[in-house]
Amino acid sequence: MAVMSVRLLPVLCLALLSLRGSAAYDPDDIALLQAAQVPSPYGSLWPLPQAVQISPDVYYIPPGEFSIVHGAGSTAGPTCVVLEKAFQRYYDYMFGYEQRDGRDVDASAPSSGRLLQLEVVITSKENECHKYPHINSDESYKLIIDDSGAVLQASQVWGALRGLETFSQLVYRDSTGAFTVNKTHIADAPRFSHRGVLLDTSRHFLPLKTIFLNLEAMSFNKMNVFHWHIVDDQSFPYQSALFPELSNKGAYHPFTHVYTPVDVRMVIEYARHRGIRVVPEFDSPGHTSSWGKGQKDLLTPCYTDGQPSGTYGPINPILNSSYCFMDELFQEISLVFADQYIHLGGDEVDVSCWKSNPDITKFMSEHGFGTDYRKLESLYVQRLVIIYFLLSLEGSSSMCLHTWLITVPCDPWR
Repeated sequence: MAVMSVRLLPVLCLALLSLRGSAAYDPDDIALLQAAQVPSPYGSLWPLPQAVQISPDVYYIPPGEFSIVHGAGSTAGPTCVVLEKAFQRYYDYMFGYEQRDGRDVDASAPSSGRLLQLEVVITSKENECHKYPHINSDESYKLIIDDSGAVLQASQVWGALRGLETFSQLVYRDSTGAFTVNKTHIADAPRFSHRGVLLDTSRHFLPLKTIFLNLEAMSFNKMNVFHWHIVDDQSFPYQSALFPELSNKGAYHPFTHVYTPVDVRMVIEYARHRGIRVVPEFDSPGHTSSWGKGQKDLLTPCYTDGQPSGTYGPINPILNSSYCFMDELFQEISLVFADQYIHLGGDEVDVSCWKSNPDITKFMSEHGFGTDYRKLESLYVQRLVIIYFLLSLEGSSSMCLHTWLITVPCDPWR
């Protein structure tokens, strides 16, 4: 029954190769290798669902006659593009190669005990067919394969996508070459609502096809958040409509190593069809060297012996123009990216440049910060939070007009 899915083999191989590299295996490694050769009672299910019952009873699937369809009573139908594309995609995952190579795969299947259809039933009126996945998406599902047929039931389309992945993992080929699936009852829901993978496309630019491959791999593992670390010190590949010089001067190459608004929308849509959120990260006030190349007076001028050194540090947190820029940039980002969240970074801020700048040290003294630059960084981050909070309420924070923010002491909410 337990034949490993071809899609899982690279994962296992990488895991085993990473144990010792070319060094000799120790006893624990040998035990792991031996365990990997023992058939799992759950077949190739990954990750293991919450509740699984798999029977030795087998049903044969003739690919030429098999189909994935909307079940009776489902609130979704042919207009649900997410499911329609998923039906075709998962059919191809399971049988596409065999159909394309011209083999008569149906001939090897017995004439009795056949499974000809998987019915997908969405139960909620709020099936979210035409929405984007979010933090509260319902990814639960039930899958039953028995003598009466195969039914995948989910409240929303996101659960159906996870159930289709599970069904595809259950399908295997027996010793005769026939596609088979065991009698199965599964009830599943994720333990964690955020199951993410981060890709850094600033330090190492990744073409769209590579991002798509990663999203595909995420769907195989039922991951649901693509944390897109899109910009950093090294480069600014995000092509802004409002601030085109950011990528023109900050990207590795202004034409070949950028993500246009169309590229971003393609990534978001590709991810949506796999139940994956796209959460962008625009890290600041540190990690912004590339930003300063295309945005004048954004970064803090550094000083040596009381004179400008010609180098620059983090974003200048005492200028209202800095917040005006961030306000406008975030307005654009909130329109381009569909998710309600954005990652603001805030890590690894080198404050040595701030310490050297006389305007900033004066600001610190005037606001009672002393020499605690954590308070200055905290003030900056809190102001960014205000920007995004106001954007979520109004669609525009008008931060350029909020000059009161620059005059308050350490609590910008007062």
